[in-house]
Amino acid sequence: MANLGGQRAQFTWSLNEYNKSEDPDTRAKFARRMAKYISAAPDNGFTVSEVTSGKSYPAEVDQFVNDPNVSDDPGISDDQAVKIVNDTVDTSDVEKRGDGAGIVYAYGYRCCQDRIKIGSTDLDSVNRISQQINTSTPDKPVLLIEIRTDKCRALERAIQATLETRGCKITGGGAEWFKATRDDILAIYEFINKTSA
Repeated sequence: MANLGGQRAQFTWSLNEYNKSEDPDTRAKFARRMAKYISAAPDNGFTVSEVTSGKSYPAEVDQFVNDPNVSDDPGISDDQAVKIVNDTVDTSDVEKRGDGAGIVYAYGYRCCQDRIKIGSTDLDSVNRISQQINTSTPDKPVLLIEIRTDKCRALERAIQATLETRGCKITGGGAEWFKATRDDILAIYEFINKTSA
């Protein structure tokens, strides 16, 4: 039986490869691979949302979802997919805090160190970040912070609102980017955590 982490990595790898290419045949190949993992999700005991991490996918994938031949493509192994996805994000210096089922994460790029994306996920932060990057990314993303919490969305919104109130929100490049440092975000988290205890 397939494991969720491997299936999620397979989907993410296929999505990333689809997004990297302009060639219609290559895109169709990876659309079929995404369809393979979406189609197999219920048989493996997963929801489609669990396999896709709730990420939308190209409409082209839908035409292959019920195609019985999509499972014929051997692709790569779950272990290979997990390694490829994990290698897309630098996790060598991540600060980890808290306990809980969800994760508020922050990542940035070495080439622009004062720009940080703050997001949340109920699943895996590296996989989530890997789904967000594409060929126009300036550098390898660096995971800076993982805060585990059972109040994931509330903590994410509180940190973002604090930074926005301070005038740190960056407009135009994505919804959750801020001009901040890891220390700024951790200080906000510590303040929120102390006052809610």
